[in-house]
Amino acid sequence: MSLAVASGIAPSIVLFTVTTGIAAVASVMLTLFVLVLVGFAVAPLVSSTWVGQQNVSSTTGPHAEPSDD
Repeated sequence: MSLAVASGIAPSIVLFTVTTGIAAVASVMLTLFVLVLVGFAVAPLVSSTWVGQQNVSSTTGPHAEPSDD
């Protein structure tokens, strides 16, 4: 088998380039990031332990606001 035939076969078998790999990893990471954000947005709606957790700062007690006087 000559070098020309071997070099012509290898690219047809391996369909992977660095650009394709970077795009695939970026797509997976973006998908996971979006799923985590959706999970945090939906968690208070479906879980009783998450209800009211986003309003913790408003229930800790009265806060004195500075006056403009």
